[in-house]
Amino acid sequence: MNNLDQKIKDFILAIRETKEFNDYQKAEEIYKKDKDAQSLLKDFQLAQQNLVILKQGNFSGQEEQREKVEALQKEFDKNEVIRDWIETRKKFQDLVDRLTANISSDINFPFTFIQKSKGCCG
Repeated sequence: MNNLDQKIKDFILAIRETKEFNDYQKAEEIYKKDKDAQSLLKDFQLAQQNLVILKQGNFSGQEEQREKVEALQKEFDKNEVIRDWIETRKKFQDLVDRLTANISSDINFPFTFIQKSKGCCG
């Protein structure tokens, strides 16, 4: 293993030791055990998607679907497991974004993950 590989491993270990990473890991574990929270999130996302489809196609049922989304949004907002999971995930993502921005700035080269395309649609 060369020196750079070791420094990368040390960097990853340092990230894993951050409060942001550990808080996210704990919230993720709790979320994965809470089937009701997972179901609520899935229902909310599906309701949002259906509302978008109705709006884009100018189909009837938009008002009823909007009411469904709003009702699920209220439940979603009250769910502590989901809120904590999303909040800790965002804080960890913000940390990763700051780190990649710093690396990009310091080496004067974009330091981002480039996805390889698998045909026309990813």
